[in-house]
Amino acid sequence: MRVIMIFIFLPILLFAQIKNWNLTNRNFNKVEILDSKVLYFDKINKERFFGISALEYDKKRKILYMLNDRSRLFWFRLDIKNSKIKSLKPIRACRLKNKRGKYFFLYQSDSEGLVKRRGRFYISFEGRHPRVDYFDIKCKQKGKIRLPKVLRNSFYYQGKNKTLESLVYTNSFGLITAPEKRLRKTPKYYHTLFNRYGKICRFKKRDDNLCLVDLESDGKGNLIALFRKLDMKHLGFINKVKRINIQNIKRGICKIEDIFDLESAKGDMTDNFEGIVRIEKNLYLMVSDDNDRFFQNTLLVLFRLL
Repeated sequence: MRVIMIFIFLPILLFAQIKNWNLTNRNFNKVEILDSKVLYFDKINKERFFGISALEYDKKRKILYMLNDRSRLFWFRLDIKNSKIKSLKPIRACRLKNKRGKYFFLYQSDSEGLVKRRGRFYISFEGRHPRVDYFDIKCKQKGKIRLPKVLRNSFYYQGKNKTLESLVYTNSFGLITAPEKRLRKTPKYYHTLFNRYGKICRFKKRDDNLCLVDLESDGKGNLIALFRKLDMKHLGFINKVKRINIQNIKRGICKIEDIFDLESAKGDMTDNFEGIVRIEKNLYLMVSDDNDRFFQNTLLVLFRLL
């Protein structure tokens, strides 16, 4: 009987694993890396687990939501103890559907940003038709957020895959989104934040090729921003986490400050990080997109801002 049980659960053990990952050996002044894991899941409710692009967290229920870039949404029970990821258990998964209950066509399904608020999932999409839609708990589309005209037309972006990657909610501005790269008519090095009513502010980047891939609230009225860049020279990635001050906007400009960076060239075992979420106070999780490639990983990193 014991042998039979081993064979029954062996596939689950093989395809549902969380392993430690040595992300970096460096110390940072403004952040403490607490834990890092690599995730291996095959299918959850018949939905294949890959390409995670965004995170959201329900503090009361201790549920971590993961969105992939092909319109799949995953529920996990998250347990953090002693500043470590003790367990991450899959609960369910669903595929986003339109108002008619049909799956999105492939060119419509590039889901990138995620916010859960008042029983709704707000999701930003890249592609030919950049948009923010909202869905019910069963993953059925219920409506669209009317965005400023400049965000609704892919012509104004630097490419169809450089549109609405990030999404966050704040009490001051409501839903905030931004293009992955600056809009065509925006001055070089400047990046713009928007809400549904228009431009909020611009901030200046030193590297114009650095892509904005996610936004999160810092719980104090400002934003934590996640940036990514492909490092062709070292065949790796550069990831940067920064704080954007949206409480003190002067002449349309908001200040930005560095928090920490991860770089393959500096020996960090980093990857294509695309999602970030605040768990509580100064505690955050960050996730990487494996791009559905065997040589990349889904990494989950727990860190604390100091």
